[in-house]
Amino acid sequence: MNLTINELKDALLNAELSDFLQKAYKQGVEDCRESMKFELSLPPNLRKEHVAKIFQCELPTVEKIIRMDGFPKCHALSARYPRDKVLEWRDNNTMYMNSRLGIYVSENESLRLLRA
Repeated sequence: MNLTINELKDALLNAELSDFLQKAYKQGVEDCRESMKFELSLPPNLRKEHVAKIFQCELPTVEKIIRMDGFPKCHALSARYPRDKVLEWRDNNTMYMNSRLGIYVSENESLRLLRA
């Protein structure tokens, strides 16, 4: 079977792209597992220190975050915040937080900090 140079280049490119995409997929799955491991290690009712870890900020900034409109609070316990609702609020309000506080951290940066 005789292949032209262009056909060989195309075949090599396809093989390299396939390998690259498989590695990217595996890395994405691993990053998701790391993120979920951190989130699931948190207690169901968060303290301010936990909120600071989630948002990767200092406690004075946490004070500003917990006072934002719609931030979930636990009504049965004072100074506690329901983990699942806080994580959902974070996912739905990152642009709002960025405009109000300028503390938005990208998902990639968040994963890098978790690994450190």
